[in-house]
Amino acid sequence: MRYVPESSIAQRLAPRGRWLPAAGLAVAIGIVVGSPAPAQNAPNAFNSAAPVYAVTYLDVSTDWVVQGAGLVKQYRDQSRRQAGNLEFAALQEVGRPNRFVIVEGWKDQAAFAAHEKSADTALFNFTLEAIRNSPPNQHVLQSFSNAPARAEPASGVIRMVEHVDFSPPANAAALPQVKALAEASQKEKGVVRYDVYQEPPPHANHYSVVAVWADRAAYDAHETAAYTRAYRSATAMPAHANLYDQRLYEPLN
Repeated sequence: MRYVPESSIAQRLAPRGRWLPAAGLAVAIGIVVGSPAPAQNAPNAFNSAAPVYAVTYLDVSTDWVVQGAGLVKQYRDQSRRQAGNLEFAALQEVGRPNRFVIVEGWKDQAAFAAHEKSADTALFNFTLEAIRNSPPNQHVLQSFSNAPARAEPASGVIRMVEHVDFSPPANAAALPQVKALAEASQKEKGVVRYDVYQEPPPHANHYSVVAVWADRAAYDAHETAAYTRAYRSATAMPAHANLYDQRLYEPLN
């Protein structure tokens, strides 16, 4: 929901750590972050030709849940028709129906930037502003550890989106732990999808996990697996700044 300028990656991700005023119809996105990660912890240089992903958290007033859900669904349907869209999922948090998340992917930086500047995005942000509790929280990402998704069952699936935030000094040691957990999880019998995305420098210590399991039993098996426990033991506080910020969702239909 925030236009990413056609310039250096620092400019793309510069307006972070504070809330910014709206510009025109577009509502700027505020993201609270820690200090920049050391250069040696960063992924490869940003490639504007590579796919760009974003995870955006939304929080609307409890008096406007139905309208908020309708607005998000409309925006999803409009965005899916835009050129270069790879994915645009709209999900509603289980147990907190006034909270939503958008998971989107675009074929490259140009497609993502065009979407951010589109009339559909401007109208969505303008309308959302009247019913939201807080500004949208958008994380712009690149692929870190991804695998082809499996066929999704017609019902019973468990969807999870997790924000992972390591302290910058701990990121170098945590990075292989994140990858090892992803690779093990992608092999699970009951997993449908387990993808990890990473924010580009200077916030390479931030990750987003988007996962789907076939049913609750498969999700519970993941949570109690030896590799999940090993990962959590190896990345416990103070390295892991937001301990297990896992949220479960249902699709907006």
